[in-house]
Amino acid sequence: MTPLRIGLVGAGAHAAEVIVPTLMSTPGIQLAAICSRGSSAGELAAAWGVEGVQAEVEEFLKVGEFDAAVLCATPDAHEAALAVAPEYGVSLFVENPPAFGAAAIRRFAQDNAARPKPVTSFVDAHLRYAAMSRVALEHVTAHGRVLHVAMDCHTDEPRTTVWNRDLLDSFLLSSGIQPLAVMAELLGWPAADSLTSAEVTQTRKDDIFVAADFTTRTTRGSLRMSNTRNRFAFETTVTCADGWSVSWTLDEVVVYRPGAPEEPRQTCSPLLFGGEKAGYSAAVREFRDACLGKAESRSTVEQNLVVMEWIERLRA
Repeated sequence: MTPLRIGLVGAGAHAAEVIVPTLMSTPGIQLAAICSRGSSAGELAAAWGVEGVQAEVEEFLKVGEFDAAVLCATPDAHEAALAVAPEYGVSLFVENPPAFGAAAIRRFAQDNAARPKPVTSFVDAHLRYAAMSRVALEHVTAHGRVLHVAMDCHTDEPRTTVWNRDLLDSFLLSSGIQPLAVMAELLGWPAADSLTSAEVTQTRKDDIFVAADFTTRTTRGSLRMSNTRNRFAFETTVTCADGWSVSWTLDEVVVYRPGAPEEPRQTCSPLLFGGEKAGYSAAVREFRDACLGKAESRSTVEQNLVVMEWIERLRA
């Protein structure tokens, strides 16, 4: 099989520690070049034996000799790439956040829809692709329509601002965006007005608390998230129309029904390496298969518009 040649935009710590190792270990993927505005791309590229390019993202996408691009830079660089990718016909895998706001996503959706054949896109909602999330979502699908979602997601960061945004915006864009994307999928990628109420609190000690409630025609959801834990903690319970519930964390999945025996718990293997457990590997595989026409992307830029619209409502 001819590998999918990838051009990587971004050479920061996340790219070096997570994205490049994931790309290099994924069958059918060949990392062709790494680009950054500064000299960091050359250093990272040399470490992995690929080409390093110092250029603006627009130039890299226009002249680069690769089949698709992975964006792992800053939101403004992601926005610049989204603005030209449909014109250049470049498929995109975008690390979260894909942009600072919804406007760049809308423009991409409009430009991409105008193409005779839209480019493939994928937003890395890796929490949805985590090993236990994939197992849980299979159970949810098997038990039918979702009635209610109760989700908690707490982390230890950010405690300082990033990308020159205020602390709330930094939290929503860097941490809150992941559980919001999982909620969007469970609700069937609804309209932005499905976010029916929200309470956002920021203390003098830079603690952020967000409580959000969602309502669609058939499903209700609640999400509680904060930056107040000393480690990442994610827990979700989905109640289905047949009375069964699916609960999961990143370590285990439990399926049960009141009055019925609990199904055997499924636990995450301690031998599973980090990228597979966290979801990065599965996300890259789905993008690869979508680019090769073997599967559909289930996390397109267009789908993630609602996530950015929710963030804009929460920051208002």
